[in-house]
Amino acid sequence: MSLSPTERKVARTLIRRYSERAIANKADIHYSQARLLTHLGKSPSSEFWTDCSGFVIGAYKWADMFTKFRVHDPGGWNFTGIGNTSTLLSTNKKRRVPFDRQFFIGDMGLYGSWSLTKHVVMCISNGDIDDSIWVSHGQESGPYTVKLEYRSDLLVVVRAEDLA
Repeated sequence: MSLSPTERKVARTLIRRYSERAIANKADIHYSQARLLTHLGKSPSSEFWTDCSGFVIGAYKWADMFTKFRVHDPGGWNFTGIGNTSTLLSTNKKRRVPFDRQFFIGDMGLYGSWSLTKHVVMCISNGDIDDSIWVSHGQESGPYTVKLEYRSDLLVVVRAEDLA
């Protein structure tokens, strides 16, 4: 079930702030594809290890922790530490955002193919395909800001049910 407009605004603000704090602290945020995701609920100002999908799930967990309403895991695993780009796609594929529309904080851009997603970025500043800003944590030097089309294998943008 989708959140109210006010709840969506609060959740998006928390997701953006989490991402901004993580970017400012990128020296202590390391890249690892290990599962279970052990950083969920940790401050973005602390040291932790995660990958691109774990970063997105972590931002949503942060929003869930600091609201009086429920923000669901966009990976579909109830913040149990499971989830990856494939679960982000399968959980949210019915809520595709066309490339000619506006993107909003919390939207997820997935890269690769329908059968093998390879990467995800998350919108942290609303806008269209040219002026929206996204965060990526796809390597040790992240998290950092990118444009949506910074890779040639952009597949789809999806919006989590809570933010739809």
